Amino acid sequence: MTITRHVFWVALASVGCATPMKAMREDNRRLSQSVAELRAERRAQDRKMRDLEHQLALAKVKAPKDEAPIPVLPVEVVAPPAVGEGQRFAGMTDDGSEIIYEGDAALGRAAVIDDTPTVERPRARDPEPRRAQVSAARAPRNQVRSDASLDAAGADYRTAVELVRGGKTDEALVALRAFLKSYPRHEYADNAQYWLGEAFYAQKDYEHALVEFRATIETYPRGNKVPDALLKVGYCYGALGKTDKARAVLEQVVNLYPKTEPAALAAKRLETP
Repeated sequence: MTITRHVFWVALASVGCATPMKAMREDNRRLSQSVAELRAERRAQDRKMRDLEHQLALAKVKAPKDEAPIPVLPVEVVAPPAVGEGQRFAGMTDDGSEIIYEGDAALGRAAVIDDTPTVERPRARDPEPRRAQVSAARAPRNQVRSDASLDAAGADYRTAVELVRGGKTDEALVALRAFLKSYPRHEYADNAQYWLGEAFYAQKDYEHALVEFRATIETYPRGNKVPDALLKVGYCYGALGKTDKARAVLEQVVNLYPKTEPAALAAKRLETP
């Protein structure tokens, strides 16, 4: 009888423990399932992240490279000063198209020009002419003629620039105009246009200098002389007494071309009362 009661109580205790153990196993099962779901979600997020990184890399490859900023010039209507032979003047038609008046066509014509400030910086070293790499003996005849033409153009350009630097500005103006007329698409064309402005600036003819410096920016907006030309536009406005425009242009030089010589010169001029 005593043995029977003992077995009964042991069986009852076992039944009582079974319920908490079962609950614990159920909790463990749910936790394991949650962990598995979280791991699956994490793997999905990792895949999505890799896909996004891949798409971003492709977008960077396909994106166009940053281009040099183009100054924006305010529009101003002015009457051009007396123009000599061969003088060029920028203007606008009624529909907004840009036109260039040359020679007699520029005389007595009022022109609408975009009055954006031009920056002046210390003259950068002008590009050296490209040397032909193929010997004349082995190069095709038309290639030899082309190389000779390029060498002649480079020589003409350097001669004109030296005339400006030597103070022979009248001769320089003639030489630079002849260069632009003969080689309008030459790699030095934008530089020649800039030096036209320098020649007038050296003569203290700030109105004509302003026109030529503006033409450098408008005709060759991606040229290497744009920062210098914009600086000089600001200088010209200052010399002409247009202080508000001069300041606006010089500020544009500082903002568009930071850490450059033109920007440093513009900042220095802005500090001057």
